[in-house]
Amino acid sequence: MERMLSVTISLIIFLYAVEVVSFAFGHPLCSSHDSLALLQFKHSLVMADYPLCSSDYPYIYDVLFHCQSSVPKMTSWNRSSMDCCTWNGVTCDSLTGHVIGLDLSFSKLEGTIHPNSSLFQLQHLQKLDLSINNFLESHIPQSIVQLVRLTHLNLSYCYLEGRIPLEISYMSNLVSLDLSNFASNVQLSGEGFNMLFQNLTKLEVLSLSYVNISSKIPMNVSFSSSLRYLDLGYTYLQGDLPKSIFLLPNLETLKLWQNDLAISLPKFNWSSSHMLTELDLSHNNISGGLPSSLGSLKGLKLLHFSGCNLIGPIPEFVWNLSQITHLYLSGNQLEGKIPDAFSNFQKLTQLGLDQNNFTGPFPSSLVNLTKLEVLHLWDNSLSGPLPFTASGLQNLSELDLFENTLNGSIPSWMLSLPSLRVLYLGHNHFGGPLPEFKTNSLEILDISNNQLSGPIPHSLRDLVNLTDLLLGSNNLSGEVGAQMFSTMKNLGYLDLSHSGLSWSSNKENINTTLPSLYYLSLGFCRLKDFPNFLLNSKQLEYLDLSENEIHGQLPKWFGGLSSLQEFNLSHNYLTSLDHLPWQTMRVVDLHSNSLRGPLPSSLCEPNSLDILILSHNNLSAEIPNCLFISKTLRVLDLRGNNLRGPIPNIFLGCGELNYIGLSKNQLEGPIPRSLVNCTSLQVLDLGNNKIHDIFPIWLERLQELEVLILKSNRFHGPISASQTKLPFPNLRIFDLSVNSFTGSLPKKILKGFKAMMNMDAHKSGPEYMGAYYYGNFTTHYYESVTLVMKNQETEFKKILTIFTIIDLSRNKFEGEIPKFIGNLNSLRLLNLSRNNLTGHIPVGMRNMSTLEALDLSFNRLTGKIPMELASLTFLVVLNLSYNHLVGPIPHSNQFNTFPNDSYFGNSDLCGFPLSNECGQRKSASVPVLSVEQEVDEASFLSEMTWQSVLIGYGCGLVFGFTILYLIYKFEKPRWFIDLFATITHEMTYRAKRRSQRHRNFRRTRQ
Repeated sequence: MERMLSVTISLIIFLYAVEVVSFAFGHPLCSSHDSLALLQFKHSLVMADYPLCSSDYPYIYDVLFHCQSSVPKMTSWNRSSMDCCTWNGVTCDSLTGHVIGLDLSFSKLEGTIHPNSSLFQLQHLQKLDLSINNFLESHIPQSIVQLVRLTHLNLSYCYLEGRIPLEISYMSNLVSLDLSNFASNVQLSGEGFNMLFQNLTKLEVLSLSYVNISSKIPMNVSFSSSLRYLDLGYTYLQGDLPKSIFLLPNLETLKLWQNDLAISLPKFNWSSSHMLTELDLSHNNISGGLPSSLGSLKGLKLLHFSGCNLIGPIPEFVWNLSQITHLYLSGNQLEGKIPDAFSNFQKLTQLGLDQNNFTGPFPSSLVNLTKLEVLHLWDNSLSGPLPFTASGLQNLSELDLFENTLNGSIPSWMLSLPSLRVLYLGHNHFGGPLPEFKTNSLEILDISNNQLSGPIPHSLRDLVNLTDLLLGSNNLSGEVGAQMFSTMKNLGYLDLSHSGLSWSSNKENINTTLPSLYYLSLGFCRLKDFPNFLLNSKQLEYLDLSENEIHGQLPKWFGGLSSLQEFNLSHNYLTSLDHLPWQTMRVVDLHSNSLRGPLPSSLCEPNSLDILILSHNNLSAEIPNCLFISKTLRVLDLRGNNLRGPIPNIFLGCGELNYIGLSKNQLEGPIPRSLVNCTSLQVLDLGNNKIHDIFPIWLERLQELEVLILKSNRFHGPISASQTKLPFPNLRIFDLSVNSFTGSLPKKILKGFKAMMNMDAHKSGPEYMGAYYYGNFTTHYYESVTLVMKNQETEFKKILTIFTIIDLSRNKFEGEIPKFIGNLNSLRLLNLSRNNLTGHIPVGMRNMSTLEALDLSFNRLTGKIPMELASLTFLVVLNLSYNHLVGPIPHSNQFNTFPNDSYFGNSDLCGFPLSNECGQRKSASVPVLSVEQEVDEASFLSEMTWQSVLIGYGCGLVFGFTILYLIYKFEKPRWFIDLFATITHEMTYRAKRRSQRHRNFRRTRQ
């Protein structure tokens, strides 16, 4: 306390001496009171020695730009100065010497602004700017209202928190108020928001972006007629936007982006003298489209209408905006050709028409614009070649044509643009050789997923500024190695997977390093060994070496990759799990290798595993207990090994577990009841084991379960009645085939299958089960199952949500088929074959309007085939053979496509396609097969399970072509068409996923 008093007295004496000297020189200097307050304020803060800006917010690029030149302005504030009015950031009144302006923006200040801060003693202060500093956990103090003369207040992007005090609305002299933030940690009540407009009648500038307001704008709000600049972006505003906002006479900038506002733009003609130059309404709900009246805003420079649900072609008025510099219409439903009418936009610097439905050629007039810096046309359906020559684009920095259908060769001018930093051409149809690079400004180059051929040009080595290089999924040729990229010291992201290139260890040496590399994908690059340069890649986070020819074990140095989080070595010949850095790993995919022996004990050391895929190897012994007590594991896939013993009954902290795949092992014993603790479980695949148990009815408590596969085990006995009101509400695949279940069909369980009732199958685009996003690289993981027909298997890596399947075949069920089975009207495949079912085929099955495969063969069903089944127009496969059915076969366009095999073994059936006509005596009976013949010589269609229907697409069997013929002839079923599209798309799926993953990751990492 005494020391503080001594310092204060010394400051007063010093400042008094300054005033005496000031008087002697005959002009006023800042008062001792103000100087003391400023120095005390300085001592309450510290200077940060690290960047204070965040890059996670896409609407504040100007802020981020200025952050690079931050200067600690307070360093000039000290006792050696004779005049505090000369201090950096301080402005004084020329007559009185009072401090009237304080600009400490971008000053690397860090600390807390206290309610009793000396800052609030500057009673003559008119302008205060503390923007872009770090006052983390500070609230805006109510004491700020003591600065009654303030006209300009800027506290933007200071990491402030808490509620904005209502008292700010009493600072009636404010002309400019900026409280924008980096995130929504600052809140303003609806009352406070209204009071700002009600009381601050002199306001000309108001910016509250990223302030959480979460209220409606009152329709009778009284905006200040002086308003020139209004930014309410990302403030969680709701409801209708008052049209009076468009009538403000002096408004130059209006930004309401990223809210939930319902906006109806006025139809009246804006005055040609209207001041509006910037209009950003992006990511709101605009109704009624864009009126032509906007075309009268001749001075408009910035127009942002991204994500506004706009439809149709680009509005005509746009082409009249000759002063436009920024035009963004991204993320809408705009369609048609992009008019080749950009020659009028000579001032255009940024253009975003991405994520729409545009078709037709690339507009050639774009390449003649001389001021264009950013061009985004990605995610459309543009086609044809690019212009052969270009006379402009000398200032182009970003060019993004990702995911179109452009073809032809990549024009040489594109790789010669002197300012180009970012070039996305991935997922198009470009072909031919890659031209030479005549610029070294490129930082990001994505030409993946095209049809480029030939060797990589030698000039690629000259791109020394590259940070991201994607060449995957092409038809390139030649060998490359780390030496090719050794000049790129900033290279962090390298994807050569499926590029056609071969990676040669001969083209690198032990001293070659890529010091910034964090992502490396070399899938299908013909590697035979681990690249040596990885020894020094300590920053590596993601490594994909899948589909290569790597044999043996991981090298010992591999365990030293201490940053590695995601590792894919699937489809190689790895024999051991030794030397993996389990402690840092989040995703491990080693399926389809030659792994053998037990799982290593190191796997049980503390780790953060999300995904563990070790399927289709030769692992043996029992499953370690630690895998079932992990609190982070979401996917556990150990299918297709030789694991044995019981499944441990220790599922305790498994609340995150979504997928358990243990099929095709030698597991025994019952299903552990502790599985009920895995409340997030969506897929449980225990098929093809030796599990001996009754049906685990307690699994009905897993409300998220979508797939339950218990086929080919030793389950037995009747299925007991459900204990819950709604069992298995989300189940879509239910496979109990090839077991020894007895008793009647589980009626109450079947009634609970709500996901198989009234499901919307007409959504835009396919949806898949378990589309997880994991890891730092927003990687997709889809639930998968192995499907079997006779002795052939295919693994489907993605399961469409419309796969609704019940397979209870090859059991000992008896009794009648429940009449309510028709309520499962979204069911696609039903297989009840090879049981002891009796009674009639339920007439209610006519309601199963999406049914595409029905197999009731080898039962004891009696009666007629219901004529009502003729209404099942999607039915492609029908097998009713070997029952006791009688009477005529229904007549319909659909039933007329089914062959004789569908009805064999029913001697009293008649009508097409059988030779036995109705009303005539049979000349001979149809022979009944013996038991052995039933098992070994059953017709092809009697083996028709839901697996075989799917397999028809996955392998080169005649059956697959038969189904394709049916699709061609009858233009149905939709489900088969969707599935075929899924499978044919699978070859490009992985590569497209890598490119999209890169784009998503760039947005999170920048």
